[in-house]
Amino acid sequence: MIVGIAAFFVLILSSCQSKNTPEYIADKFLTHLSNGEFEEASEYATEQTGQMLSMAAAFAGEMMEEREKHENLTCEIEDDKAKCTYTVGDEIDTIDLVKQDGKWLVHQDK
Repeated sequence: MIVGIAAFFVLILSSCQSKNTPEYIADKFLTHLSNGEFEEASEYATEQTGQMLSMAAAFAGEMMEEREKHENLTCEIEDDKAKCTYTVGDEIDTIDLVKQDGKWLVHQDK
């Protein structure tokens, strides 16, 4: 009986995993971006980055082809900034995030 209750609490706690981590936000942003879902990606971005995505969507139109999926996503946090590193195929890339009003958002400078 005690084992069953403990297992229940472990299940509940694991389902409450925070969705406000740099890893989670970067993963969602990159997934939407690779699928050409610019509007959805902008939900995980700062206002400035969202504006850049709107311009990219206008130019991309139907020409957007699906990209390879990102892998090996890791983030390093320093205060209210994070730098996440990931791979797409054989290439290593990074993405920056900032914490605004307690929420992590992707932020790319122009």
